[in-house]
Amino acid sequence: MKTLMLSFLLMIAICWGTFAQQQRKQDPCTRADKTGVTLDIVECSLKKLADADADLNKTYRELIAKLGDKRSELKLRTAQQAWIKYRDANCDFVMELSGGGSASTFEFNFCLVDVTTARTKELREMLNQIKDRTGY
Repeated sequence: MKTLMLSFLLMIAICWGTFAQQQRKQDPCTRADKTGVTLDIVECSLKKLADADADLNKTYRELIAKLGDKRSELKLRTAQQAWIKYRDANCDFVMELSGGGSASTFEFNFCLVDVTTARTKELREMLNQIKDRTGY
């Protein structure tokens, strides 16, 4: 009987471990929607920020490549550096409005996502203007 009980408990532990492992593999935003747990929401915000940042950097590199002259590249780099300072200061202020607490981290990250996504859209519009003008 004791062996049967130990086997049963071991089987439950293995099943629980497998379940927990599957939960961690799940998309963090799907998990956050289901759980509402702060850590899951922070993980979601970090994933969305990484995706938005990758999209911004890809678009920025494409735009730099299409500009074709050093003067325009320098102006874009200057504008981008100013935008980064604005983005960080603006989202820091937005976080301040939240009143602190556990939500402030993901509020800051989601602000960065929103502002980064808007900047990517601006850069894409610039890239499309160049493509329309040059035909490629």
